[in-house]
Amino acid sequence: MWEVLKDAVLDGLKILPFIMLIYVLMELIENARKKEKIEKALSGAGAPLVAGLLGAVPECGFAVMCAKLYDKGLIKIGTLIAAFISISDEGVVILFSRGEAVTALIVMAVKIVYAVAVGEIINLLFAKNDVIHVCPEKDECIECGERHEKGVDKYFWHPLFHTVKTFLYVLIINLAFGTAFYFIGEDNVIAFMSKSAALQPIFSAVIGIIPNCASSIMLAEGYIGG
Repeated sequence: MWEVLKDAVLDGLKILPFIMLIYVLMELIENARKKEKIEKALSGAGAPLVAGLLGAVPECGFAVMCAKLYDKGLIKIGTLIAAFISISDEGVVILFSRGEAVTALIVMAVKIVYAVAVGEIINLLFAKNDVIHVCPEKDECIECGERHEKGVDKYFWHPLFHTVKTFLYVLIINLAFGTAFYFIGEDNVIAFMSKSAALQPIFSAVIGIIPNCASSIMLAEGYIGG
């Protein structure tokens, strides 16, 4: 169980600086003078393509960034889904490091194509209802509750507060799933999947939806091991 706790903390610490940077960038974006151009770039017709390409880079932090952009009303739901579909993490790194570069590239390419297609379709279907939110330049935003702070409060303490809160969420989730994998056993999961080839896509999808890098690493190791 000590390993579960250690892995959960390390998984959270790995994305901690990235989360802090994202929150600082969010504050900068919200205070940019040319908001219209920024919003157009984030919500334009090609946004799912950008999200799909960036999401394929093995970096968990991009998912957090997209979630916060969507939470702030800066990207559409289709763009968010495109990013989540194409997201790559340590599982892809494992494939590259174990001599499965071709497989890794094929997986990334398929993810990008599928992510962009789904994202564009969803953005078209929900174009009328998916309105990009813009906070007022002064006073408190009634819609999202954002307050206009200045200086250190705005660019350090406010992002730090949200960063710590997000880290705690990640830690709790990692502990929960890490504990589950500890008692069930990764070897048992892989052994069960190897005996049920026809159902593997269903099982792998269920495992893959778990918000933890360990799940994709386990699947990558399972593939490499045959």
